[in-house]
Amino acid sequence: MVSDKFLKLAKKIAERDKVVFDSLIEFEKTKRIRSKTRLNFTVDKSIASNYRKYCREKGYNMSAKIEKAMEEIIEG
Repeated sequence: MVSDKFLKLAKKIAERDKVVFDSLIEFEKTKRIRSKTRLNFTVDKSIASNYRKYCREKGYNMSAKIEKAMEEIIEG
C-alpha cells in the first residue's frame, strides 16, 4: 500500500519537474524523445521577409541558422 507521505512527495516532484514528466509520457506514447522546442517571438516584418528569401536562395534551413546564431551569442 502506498503511503500518503509518498504520494505527496511524488506529486511535489511531478509539479516541480513537469517538463521532465511530460517528456517521459510523450516517450511512452511515441518511443521518441523530443530534443527541440518551439519558440514564439516577434521580429520586424521586412527583416523576416528578407531572411526567409535569403535562406531560400542559399538553401539554408531558417531554424538551423537562428539556432547557430543563438549558440554563438551564448558562447560569446
